[in-house]
Amino acid sequence: MCRVKEQTKEATPGNAACLIKIDKWLLTIGHRHSGKLDLPGGLSNGQESAQCTAHRETWEETGFNVEVGAFLGENEAGFRFYACQLQDDFGSEMKAFPVPDWSRMEISSIQLTDPFEIQIHDWRFEEELLQIRALFNKADETDEKPSDIE
Repeated sequence: MCRVKEQTKEATPGNAACLIKIDKWLLTIGHRHSGKLDLPGGLSNGQESAQCTAHRETWEETGFNVEVGAFLGENEAGFRFYACQLQDDFGSEMKAFPVPDWSRMEISSIQLTDPFEIQIHDWRFEEELLQIRALFNKADETDEKPSDIE
């Protein structure tokens, strides 16, 4: 089931990722094959909205059942980025999270990272890092707590 904040729901298809901001931290994943950091996200299955792609890919890569919110922007290839929220009980006290068994073939780590301290050569798609930082700042404008799960 795709969790999308009702007031931001859209039917736009596409590949997408979740930008998850916790205080001054960005939730990032480490890719096993490249050894570089990225946002949780990926390719659409062709039958889902970009928001549902962001939700599904975040679940598959991290095990987190986020609520997908506002559209933040897209890169030159049309990859879409959304502000996503974790449940209220997530704080910045814990900086690293266990990788689910099912995603260990692709994901080597899940952690909170300061997006302004990441070196460009440590980001999976180097040309995206400046945009990710701008979207991180833009996420402040859309910060709202997830609605209750029914």
